[in-house]
Amino acid sequence: MIAPLLMAVALLPSGTYRYETSIGGHSVGSSTIVIRRSGGTLDVGESASVAGVSLISDRKIVAATFANISYVADANGQHGALAFAGNEATFSAGAAHSKIAAPAGAPFVVSDNMVAGFALIPAALHVTGAKQLTLACICGAFVAVPVPVTGHPATLAGVPSGDAAVSVEVEGQTATLWFNPQTEVLDRFELPAQELAIALRSYDPKIAPLARPATATPLPLPSAHYTSRDVSIKTDDGVMLAATLTVPNSAATPLPGFVLVHGSGCNDRDETIGPNKVFAQLANRLSNDGYAVLRYDKRSCGKSGGKFPVRNRLIADARDAIAYLRSQSGVDPKRIYVLGHSEGGELAPSIATADGRLRGIVLLAPPALPLEQILKQQLLRDQTGANRAAAEMQVQAQLDAIASGKNPSATNRWLRSSFGVDPAALIARVPCPILILQGTKDIQVLPADTPRLVKAAQSAHRDVTVVMLQDDDHLFIKLPPDEPSTGGEYFSPSNLDSGLFAAIETWLGSH
Repeated sequence: MIAPLLMAVALLPSGTYRYETSIGGHSVGSSTIVIRRSGGTLDVGESASVAGVSLISDRKIVAATFANISYVADANGQHGALAFAGNEATFSAGAAHSKIAAPAGAPFVVSDNMVAGFALIPAALHVTGAKQLTLACICGAFVAVPVPVTGHPATLAGVPSGDAAVSVEVEGQTATLWFNPQTEVLDRFELPAQELAIALRSYDPKIAPLARPATATPLPLPSAHYTSRDVSIKTDDGVMLAATLTVPNSAATPLPGFVLVHGSGCNDRDETIGPNKVFAQLANRLSNDGYAVLRYDKRSCGKSGGKFPVRNRLIADARDAIAYLRSQSGVDPKRIYVLGHSEGGELAPSIATADGRLRGIVLLAPPALPLEQILKQQLLRDQTGANRAAAEMQVQAQLDAIASGKNPSATNRWLRSSFGVDPAALIARVPCPILILQGTKDIQVLPADTPRLVKAAQSAHRDVTVVMLQDDDHLFIKLPPDEPSTGGEYFSPSNLDSGLFAAIETWLGSH
């Protein structure tokens, strides 16, 4: 059992706190939090690297009321700020500004999916007496969700025996926080639906300077036998997409080519997930194999312009990328392939059907069910027994609200644009050869659903090849036979499974 780390009785004593974050038992980052008291103000600074995101933040809070005064953060080089006036918060990031109001009796707590926001929840509840919080996040977009407090669970083995605990509901998922009832200092946070845990590892009453967060670095790529240059793709609506084109050094022209289409979220051209750059690894191998490869920052992400796209815009941007690659000197316009990962694997059949001239498509972990069904699977993955029925009702209510347009955030507009789209119906219309690659330990797109996609393609007499990669997760990281995927492994530097490259090369040899 962890010995109590704090003996003081003051609310959130000044000092330096160090937390570790894990997913499924895999450490995915750490956070240093420094709390200072100045007059009646709490100054809470954080330096963190968690799940591939680096953050330096500072927030000021009125100690007596726990009202927010200000919040500033630099997340992965992007600067954002929140200013508070009563129950209203104003977000600023460059020229972008937006406002959100917290409901009466539900004060703001800013989380940014890091640690300090969660660590402040017990104290916020204690000081305000609130039974509901407004959890605000400036990561990607300024959003806020109501967080009701739902009860006081039992103690947990491994936390101090005198700890109190409280549970909160975050978008249908229950999180539990164990804390010192004298100081309101968080000892442990758990979100079982995501196998996420945050644990206090040390406390020092001395205030240490906050250093820049240390981040895990990707494994080095094999030697490049190609040239790489940054390019810009002009889309049909005038937005510029920042991209990288890799072209083999010594290969006969005209060259075959690949366009890479990302998974969901605000992905850069490398499809960076934690320290792993999925598309950078794929482009390196394909260009070393003799293919020109074009990969781009998704609209509104990285160095690309525009607003976060909905489904039709994602397809249009991919088609503009294909047109750009076809126009390049030395590239064979008749031998262009599209490789899509995850959501990109759902989009690729529509891209191929609209284009009509692709040589083939490669689908990595493609969804076999409509998006709303996959979201439901993901959100209910660890729900069992009596809790499942209630959780299912909550999740369905959230999905219904998104479908109805009640929550008009950029993310929800994107989700709604893909609701009702059946990948099985799309793949049946693809006019070119198809390669499907699926990891047997994928927890985001279930391998048990893959036969539905394959059957639809075969029933329509499509040219389809399927390779199931044993022990691969959603990123095609190969796991030990006795280790399940939790998502935590995404954040350890890894090479993609060599079997993935071999399967693609074998298929390309005959297509």
